[in-house]
Amino acid sequence: MITPAFPPAATADEFSLAWETFFRATRRARGRATGPLGGSVLSLPQYQLLEALRGTPELPVSDLAASAGVAPPTATRMLDALVRDGLAVRTPAEHDRRVVLVSLTAAGRDAVGAAAERVAAARARVRDRLTPAEREQAAALLRRLAAIVEDQL
Repeated sequence: MITPAFPPAATADEFSLAWETFFRATRRARGRATGPLGGSVLSLPQYQLLEALRGTPELPVSDLAASAGVAPPTATRMLDALVRDGLAVRTPAEHDRRVVLVSLTAAGRDAVGAAAERVAAARARVRDRLTPAEREQAAALLRRLAAIVEDQL
C-alpha cells in the first residue's frame, strides 16, 4: 500500500508568516482601492458601507456601520459625503428620533450596482486563478477562519 505524501503541517512560525503575508497583501489591495472602483463613483469603503442597502429600502446608520465593519462615527462621516453627492438620503426614524435611517437615491442605487459588478469581477479574477479543488479548500478555510476571528472579538 502506498501512503499518500502530505506536506508537513505548518509550524506556528510558518502559519504566522503566511497570516501576516496574506493580511499585508489584503491591506495593500484595499489601499489601492481608495479611489472610485473602476466605472463607479464609489470607493471600496463607500461601497461596503452602502452595500447592505441593496436588499432593503432603508437601514439605521448603526446597522450600516456594523455591516461595513466601521464605527458609527466613521459611517456618519462617510455618509456626509454620500448625502452631499446625492447618493444617499438620511431620514429621522418615526419610532425613535435618535435613530437616523439611510436610503439610496436612484443615483446611489446605480452607483452601488456598478460597484457591486466591479467587486464581483475582481472576486472572479481571484477565484479563476485557483483550481476547483483550491476553491473548495479556500472557501472552507476562509469560512472557518472568519468564525475563529469573530469568536476572538
